[in-house]
Amino acid sequence: MEHELKETDAEPVAVVNFLTQSPVRIAILDRLDETDRLSKTELRDEFDVSRVTVQRNLDALEDRDLIRSHVHEYEIRPLGELVADELDATIDTIAFAERIRPFLRWFPETALEFDVRALADATVVVSDSTDPYAPVNRHIEAIERADRFRCLLPAIGLPALTVAHERVVEHDQRQEIICSPALESTVRSEPEYRDLVADITSHDDCTMRVADSELTYYLGLFEEVVQIGVEDDDGIPRALVETEASEIRTWATRTYDCYRERSEPTSL
Repeated sequence: MEHELKETDAEPVAVVNFLTQSPVRIAILDRLDETDRLSKTELRDEFDVSRVTVQRNLDALEDRDLIRSHVHEYEIRPLGELVADELDATIDTIAFAERIRPFLRWFPETALEFDVRALADATVVVSDSTDPYAPVNRHIEAIERADRFRCLLPAIGLPALTVAHERVVEHDQRQEIICSPALESTVRSEPEYRDLVADITSHDDCTMRVADSELTYYLGLFEEVVQIGVEDDDGIPRALVETEASEIRTWATRTYDCYRERSEPTSL
C-alpha cells in the first residue's frame, strides 16, 4: 500500500520549505539567535542585501512567530530559538552528507560496519579534474610522516611504493602490508615493483602478506590517523578519508586483524 501524505505531514515540510527558500531568512534567524536585538540597518549592513529584502524576510519570520519587533529592533522568540537550533543541526548534517558523498559512493556498503557520523570531523580528499591524484598524494604524505604503518592495499602506484621504499631504507620505517592477490601478481610480474618490494621486505620490521580475497578498499593505520581510500570500477582512486576518531580506529584495527588472520606470507 502506498503511503498517503497526510495534512499533518505536509505542514512541517511547508515550514522547512519556507525557512530554506531564502538564505537571508536563515541568516537573520541565526544572527538573532546569537544576540539580544538588532536593528534593520544592522541586519542590512551585516548581510549586504537591500532594505526591501531584509524587511520582507523580517515580516515573514515575524508572521511565523519566530521573531518579534520592538520599534526599530528585532529579537528572536523562544519558538525561533528552537527552530534555529534544529535547523542549524539539519544544515550541518546535510553539509556533512554532501562532503562525505564522494567517499560513500564507492565504499562497499557490505563493509560499512561503523556509524558514518563518526567521520564527521574527518578530512575528505577527493579526486577531481583540478587534482586527480589528490587521494594518492594524501596517502603518500601520511607514509612520509610515519614511523610505522599497517595497511590493506588493493593496489599501489610506483610513486607511493618508491616513497615507502625510501622510508624503510633511509628512516627504518616499520611496515606491515596485506596486499590483494591482484597486487601480488603485479609485484611478481613487474620488475620495478618486484625489486622495490623485495628490498622493503628484506628488512626485519617490514613484511608483506597476501589476502585470501580481493580487497575492495584501502585501509591505512598510522600512529595518529586512520585512512580509508576508495576507487571506482576502473581502479582509479576517487576519495580518501583521514580521521583520528576512536570509533574508526577500533573498526579499522578489528578489520585489519580479521584480514591478517586469513592472509598468508608472500615471498619474492
